[in-house]
Amino acid sequence: MIANQLSLTRKQINSFDGFLLDGTRKALSALENMFVLSIDCSNSTIEIATAANSEILKHLGHGTLYVVSSAMAGDLQGSALLLMRSNDFNLLGKAMRPVLSLMFLSSPETDLATLDSQKPDWMHDDDTQLTADEAFHQQMMDMLEEMGNVFIGLYTKAIYKMCRLNTHHSVPVAVRDPGQRVIKRVLSSAAPDQLHLLIENEFFVMDKPIKLWCLISPTQVSFQKLLNRIERPNAFHFAPSGEPSQVESQYL
Repeated sequence: MIANQLSLTRKQINSFDGFLLDGTRKALSALENMFVLSIDCSNSTIEIATAANSEILKHLGHGTLYVVSSAMAGDLQGSALLLMRSNDFNLLGKAMRPVLSLMFLSSPETDLATLDSQKPDWMHDDDTQLTADEAFHQQMMDMLEEMGNVFIGLYTKAIYKMCRLNTHHSVPVAVRDPGQRVIKRVLSSAAPDQLHLLIENEFFVMDKPIKLWCLISPTQVSFQKLLNRIERPNAFHFAPSGEPSQVESQYL
């Protein structure tokens, strides 16, 4: 989806199409291989728009978000956020709990006493359920932080593949944000006409839909540099694939 006031060339639109396909394909592969999630199918959408004209931002609602934030540096300046709604975070937790449990299992020869001592608090069946839940929540926050690090890294690599702009990001930080202060701070610090790259990923795990959003917010100068680099005759660009008003991809 591209905001109506934008006037992008065919090459620019096709490049963002390729950017979405390249970054999202690798991100989904990382979810399956690194985080041991079995993904049934997924849908991905990219939007280039100002905060005021973004349709994707409306999908976040007004509830609690789990946010992984990172600063972009190098050829592109700005910020990158990985966003997840509270319900999606809880669904991801249900999917990840068996995986995290297996991380603490040893070989079949290990005696039960040793195996039991290796379990984290949240795996023990005792009267410390509240403590166990808090420990598991922290495990999930660590997992989300690593997930954000991987996703943001893959999308910055996709930017480099699209236009040869070498961008890296700072160590990401994951927070639970009931008031959505993080994203509000990022959007309020930007100029009203500043463009953002918004990527919405919906994937199905155990027949449950889970959504992740990636908000890439280069500064105005950086975004213009990105567009200019795509237009350079000797710049790398993806093969033409039409001029869609909405970019979507499905993986089965």
